[in-house]
Amino acid sequence: MTNQLALLDLLVIIALMGWVTWYGHRLSGVIEDRHGFFRAGGALPWWAVSASIVATLVSSVTFISVPAAVFRDGGNLTYFQVILGLAFGKLVIAWLVAKPFYESAGVATSYEYIGARIDRATGELSMIVGLILNIINSGIKLLTASLVLDVITGWGIPTCAGIIVLIGVLWSAMAGLKTVIWTDLLLFIIFTVGAIFALIFIWWRLDQDPWTALSWLDGQAKLVLFDFSTDPTVRYSIWAGVFGSICLTIAQSTTQGTWQRVRACRSLGDAHKAYAYSALFYGMHLLVLGVGLGLAVFYHEAGIDPALSSALADSPDRIFPHFIATELPVGIAGLFIAAIFAAAISTLDTALTESADVSIRHLYERLASPGREEAHYLRIARVSVVFWGAVFYGAALVFSAYSAEGLLDLTFKLPNFVVGILFATILLARYGIGRFASFLVGCFVACLAVTLLSSAGIAFFYWCPVSGGAMFLVVWLIERTPLKHDGVVMRSQ
Repeated sequence: MTNQLALLDLLVIIALMGWVTWYGHRLSGVIEDRHGFFRAGGALPWWAVSASIVATLVSSVTFISVPAAVFRDGGNLTYFQVILGLAFGKLVIAWLVAKPFYESAGVATSYEYIGARIDRATGELSMIVGLILNIINSGIKLLTASLVLDVITGWGIPTCAGIIVLIGVLWSAMAGLKTVIWTDLLLFIIFTVGAIFALIFIWWRLDQDPWTALSWLDGQAKLVLFDFSTDPTVRYSIWAGVFGSICLTIAQSTTQGTWQRVRACRSLGDAHKAYAYSALFYGMHLLVLGVGLGLAVFYHEAGIDPALSSALADSPDRIFPHFIATELPVGIAGLFIAAIFAAAISTLDTALTESADVSIRHLYERLASPGREEAHYLRIARVSVVFWGAVFYGAALVFSAYSAEGLLDLTFKLPNFVVGILFATILLARYGIGRFASFLVGCFVACLAVTLLSSAGIAFFYWCPVSGGAMFLVVWLIERTPLKHDGVVMRSQ
């Protein structure tokens, strides 16, 4: 790609991101206190929240790494099983935590909710685990988007990551969760349109007709949707993909992002609808799988030069960015890059507001002098957003040393070292089981289970349900308390 083309695409990206910034800020309105900054005043429509829920999870990892996973030798469509699990997981969250989170009073974070249902020490420890998970997820997803920009511009991952963080911090600091949700809605539209256009453009460029292409794909076993293997080392089997992804989604509900979105809705019914209908938005993943199939056929026809083949050996996720940089016409490449940025930033801005919310409530409030005005806390909230942006930037640089493993696998594998604890924690809190002492024993069991599963080569999608299930069972056996089904906390304000 020439410098002139790169400049034109850059102008397209700047224009589109500028429009999203302006329009998202216009929709957000004025924020005067922390309730508006971190909860959006509890006045957002469910459909905007629903789109934001999926936009947060449909990251640049999805947009870049899923096509790469289909494209590579031996790749196929079995990631579809993970999509099913993630979609069903949203239905479970709507049933499991929407009512307790929405109707609870006197608690301001998901970790305070855990503390109220179990005890304060358990809530604080789960907060630490949740922040660690946030750093891992945000670092990997930031790295993915940075890799894309680096492929197109050659600016280097540190510079590219810095640009993305600056945009994410700007959007998060403007009006907090309101800006995040409205910009997420706009960004979801952008990267969905980008995925549709990518699918059409790639298949339009093929010399062979669709039936011949599909026949070749079938001969390469790339059209396989389900794997019913009972081998526990198989990563994308129906058992690991669906069940593991459901448990992973439940574990994610422990974090503050779920609490914020439930409380941002106008009513309990809207909160239910926001999570239940978000399952339908996962249909966007099917488009991304189609992009992977198209890339496989395209490069089978065109061939892969040795330089690209060598680059893919070190960083397999570069195939789609390479296609964007070398095959798309002037200006269109900028739209695609903007779509990938949209996916990255929609994840990052949520993590920023989530981490800032927890930091203010659990850490800063305890150190600040009593009687501070809301304007002071609003300023500190924005400072905290900047701080967490720097943390995520550092994490992305650390994870860049491991990109040869494939960012899709890295995205799921690293969090699975800790999400089993969160999976058990939200279930224990939801049903009022445990004390800090038994919780620590359960954490030890969960960590031991993950260590054994990892050393035995068991697929990482099993780690969360097995380690979390073991932890829940151990804590329940120690306590032997009946399940408390209501799950609502009522504390004085």
